[in-house]
Amino acid sequence: MASWANTCGEHWKRPAIVPRTSWRRRQKQTSARLNRKKWSIALGRKFRVQSSIVGILIGLGCLALLLREVDLKQSWQALGHLSGPFMLIPLAVFCLNLPLRAWRWQLIFPGASRPRFVSCVIALGIGNMANFLLPGRAGDLARCTLAGPSGSLLESSRALATLAVEKVLDGLALIGMVLFSVWALHPPVWVLALVRTATMIFGGALVMLVVLRYRTRSLIEFVRSAFRWMHLSSFEEKFDGLLTSFADGLSAISSAQRLLVLMLLTAPIWITEAALIWGLAGALGMTVSLKSAVVASAVLGLGFMIPAAPGGLGTYELFGTEAFKIAGLAASSALALTVVIHSWVFVVNVLAGLALLGVKGLSLAQLRRRLNHVGAVDSDGLGSNARPSI
Repeated sequence: MASWANTCGEHWKRPAIVPRTSWRRRQKQTSARLNRKKWSIALGRKFRVQSSIVGILIGLGCLALLLREVDLKQSWQALGHLSGPFMLIPLAVFCLNLPLRAWRWQLIFPGASRPRFVSCVIALGIGNMANFLLPGRAGDLARCTLAGPSGSLLESSRALATLAVEKVLDGLALIGMVLFSVWALHPPVWVLALVRTATMIFGGALVMLVVLRYRTRSLIEFVRSAFRWMHLSSFEEKFDGLLTSFADGLSAISSAQRLLVLMLLTAPIWITEAALIWGLAGALGMTVSLKSAVVASAVLGLGFMIPAAPGGLGTYELFGTEAFKIAGLAASSALALTVVIHSWVFVVNVLAGLALLGVKGLSLAQLRRRLNHVGAVDSDGLGSNARPSI
C-alpha cells in the first residue's frame, strides 16, 4: 500500500536521529578540549609568574653585589656630565641596527615562506619592546606569532626555528668577540669561565639544530612512539606537522653560502652595538676605545643568557660594570655608563615597539592576550589554519 507521502508526490524522509551515545561523546570531547585550553593558559601564566620571581631575585642579588663595590654619589656626579649632541650617535646606530637585524632574520627563513622585510622589522621591533616589558623573553614568542601573515602554529614553529638559528649566530659571534678580549685586554678568570659556559651552550645548540635538520623523520618517529606509549595517539599527526615546519625553518644551516652571508651580516650588527657603547661613553665624557666597546658589548650580550627580571634589571648593571672595569674605568664611572646605556636601550626600544604596535593595529593589552593564549588551542587548532586569539 502506497504511503500518504508517495500518494501526494512528496519525497518525505524521516528526520535523522542522533544516537544519544554519540551526542554524549561529542560533549565529552568538547569539555576535554576546553579543560585542556584552561590548563594550558593556567600553566603558561604560572610559568611566567615563576620565571618573573626567579628573574627578580637574581636581579636583586646582582644589584646587591654591585652596590658593595661602587660609590653611588660618584656615579651620580658622572651622570651630570651627559652631553646632548653625542646622543645623535646612538640614535643613528639604532636606526641602522634594527633594519640590519630584520634583514638577517628575513634571510634565515626558507625562500618559499620568507616574510616581507617590513613585516620582519615590525615583528622584531615589537618583540624587542616585549622583552623589556614582559617576563620570560616573551618578546621572542611575540616575534614568532607576528612574523607570518596568518599567525598559525605552523608559521610560528618555522619562525621559532629561525629564531634559534639567529641566537646561535649571535652567541658564536659574542664568543669570538670575548676571545678577542683575551688577546687584547687580558680579562679576569670569570670572563674565561663565561666563555666556556657560552661555548658549551651555543655549541650544543648548534649540534642540536643540525641533528633536527638532518634527522627530522627519525625524531618524528621517536615522538610518535612516545605519544603512543603515553596513549596520546591523537597528537601524533599534529606534532608531525609542527616538527616538520620547525625543521623547514632550519634550512639556512644546510647551505654554506647562506651561512656565510648570515655571518657576514652578523659582524656589522655587533659593530653597531659597540658603536652605541662608544657613543654613549663619549656623551658622558668618558674615554672608551672601540676595542674596549667591542669587548663590553660581548660581555653584556653573554650576560643576557642568565635569567633576569624584565628588561634585564640587575644583571645588565652587574655585567656592564664589570665589563667596563676591564676597559680601565673606575667602578662608579662604569656603573654610570652602564645605567645610561641600559636606560637608552630601554627607552628607544619601548618607544619604537609602541609605534610599531600602532602600525600593526594592536595595543599592548591585545599583544599580552595574544601571548597568553598562543599555546591554548583546541585539538583541531594545530593545523595550518590555527591562529592564536587576540
